[in-house]
Amino acid sequence: MQIINNFNSIETLIFNFEQISQEKTERGKCYLKRPHFLKCLYNDEKGKELIINRKNLVVYHKKYNRKYYYPASKSYFLNILNKNKFKNLILDSRIFSKNNFEIVNLNNEKGNILFYFDKNKFDLLGWEISDINENKTIFKIENLTKNQKIENKLFFIPETN
Repeated sequence: MQIINNFNSIETLIFNFEQISQEKTERGKCYLKRPHFLKCLYNDEKGKELIINRKNLVVYHKKYNRKYYYPASKSYFLNILNKNKFKNLILDSRIFSKNNFEIVNLNNEKGNILFYFDKNKFDLLGWEISDINENKTIFKIENLTKNQKIENKLFFIPETN
């Protein structure tokens, strides 16, 4: 399948994002490096960062020098970072073709995810997650660049006092 082949040919992604959740819109920039790393820098007054470093998922607020840890296994991020998990996720999903490809995966433990892929280039355009509590998060990707060099030190989790 072209979507799997295209996405699994990617080692790094850099992109701008717009995240909409609970009627709040946030923007920023993300760096993804397979198979273990993701960092999203939010353009907000708190200096919010979302960091995945292997199995750790941390939300860091630079302004307050505070870290909040969450189990990465309860999110879909590990499925996106790991090529085999991503392939299995897509193969276990329903695919719809409209203006773009929409791929829906239903999961009783994580909630549902709807991926959006460009119909011509097969690039990831974003996703929509409805968690088990029916909270919805929409994540839109813009200005995507692939396979650029990203240093591992970008993904270090900052020390706090």
